[in-house]
Amino acid sequence: MSNNDEETNPELNEDDILSNTQLIRMMDFGNEIKMIMDDFKNCEKIKVERSDIITEHIKEVKKLHKKFRKFVKESLNLNEQLEDYSDKILTFTKYFKDDNYPDDEILKLLKSYLKDSQRNYKLAKKLKNRLVNDDDENIGILSELTRIQNSTCEYIVDFENEVNSDESAVIKYDGGTFYKACVLFASRLARLFDLLTKEKPCEKFVRKKADQWLEYKKEVLRSPLNHKRNELDKLKIFDENLCSIIKGVGRIETFWDMQIRGIHDLIKKLKKLKSTGRGRINQRQAIDCIEKKWENVGKECQLYYITMKKLLHENKLHER
Repeated sequence: MSNNDEETNPELNEDDILSNTQLIRMMDFGNEIKMIMDDFKNCEKIKVERSDIITEHIKEVKKLHKKFRKFVKESLNLNEQLEDYSDKILTFTKYFKDDNYPDDEILKLLKSYLKDSQRNYKLAKKLKNRLVNDDDENIGILSELTRIQNSTCEYIVDFENEVNSDESAVIKYDGGTFYKACVLFASRLARLFDLLTKEKPCEKFVRKKADQWLEYKKEVLRSPLNHKRNELDKLKIFDENLCSIIKGVGRIETFWDMQIRGIHDLIKKLKKLKSTGRGRINQRQAIDCIEKKWENVGKECQLYYITMKKLLHENKLHER
């Protein structure tokens, strides 16, 4: 399997892989991360006018998008390495259960694969730290996204309170003291005129014009309020896309966390294995557990390859 290909390998089919395993969580994995690149693009397209904070966050997300693409490409290298390693482990389990396979050869393989496991463990942890790391000098992608989302959420709450306050002020707007005084004076003058003419069209006209003016002033006040509402809608869309990205990247982090746990468990099991004939016979159950686990690891790696290649392919289409 080559990670230099820009298309997914036509020989690998997700349905074919899943038909031989119960890796339902890997199906969920694909569904949860398939929109990540779209969500990144949606965040980058949003333009806000009122907030320098959110504008800066949008720039940060754009940089994180590039870092994430680089992470995906490089994670495929380790993923391929793990898939190849899973094949070696499965071959080792067969040799271990073969009574005719020499003990000294088993010991050599055991030492070699233990060394490989320890190296893969370090590489997987290093890769995962690129997603989740709170070190100020090298903050992980997921950690950065979470910080941005928390900041955005706080800003949205404050801004929404501001919009609600403005809306309440528009609803309660009564023209002010000067307006009321003018209306009162004009109404009394109109009423006096109506008494003299024994008609009442003048007072009605004054009140109608006063109401029209008040409604006009409210419309003037609603204009910036509507603009704020539109801005608030954009912020909420930005936040929704951020949450979706975080969920997807978090799922990738979980995948690598599970691989780290699996490798760590393998290291412990390999250290306990005995390479002598009697020891090999007594440890068949442990070998069976290793075999079952690493059959799944190989399939998980194949599905990871397919899913990540799709992500990169979709991202290329969007950039054209």
